[in-house]
Amino acid sequence: MLRTSFLGLGFWLIGSLSPAWGENPAHVRQLLATRQCPRCDLSGADLRHSNLDRADLSQANLKGANLMGVNLFRANLSQANLENAYLAGVNFFAANLENANLQRANLYLATLVNANLTAAQLQNARMVLVNGVNANFTGANLNQANLSGANLIDVNFTQANLTGADISRANLDGAQLQGAKFPLKPKEL
Repeated sequence: MLRTSFLGLGFWLIGSLSPAWGENPAHVRQLLATRQCPRCDLSGADLRHSNLDRADLSQANLKGANLMGVNLFRANLSQANLENAYLAGVNFFAANLENANLQRANLYLATLVNANLTAAQLQNARMVLVNGVNANFTGANLNQANLSGANLIDVNFTQANLTGADISRANLDGAQLQGAKFPLKPKEL
């Protein structure tokens, strides 16, 4: 009896920890079957380790989604909402993230090589150890983003807002910084 009670309590706890929002199951099936899901509701979806190369997720809602280890090679995520998404280890090689919302997203160890992040919203994003060689962050907002240890060789930060961003141990060789808001923290002076 006691064992059954603990088991029931365990299932109740797991269920109560689910996010308040939820993905549209039909949209998840559509994405996995066709890799075409513009404007889909995938909020809170668990898409870990999916192969979504060249997927069209433009204007999709992926708020709070778990995309750990997903392959988004050359995917279109323009104007997508990835706020609070878990994007650790995601391959965004040559992906289009123009005007995407990545506020408070976790991009730990993500690959952003040749990615287009023009005008993306990356406030408070965790981008520790990101590989972003030759990425385009023109006009992006990286206010308070954590870019520590990131590989940002030849990145374009023209007109980007890097106010309060942590760039400790980041490699910015060849980075374009024209017109960028780039005040350094006192410890970096």
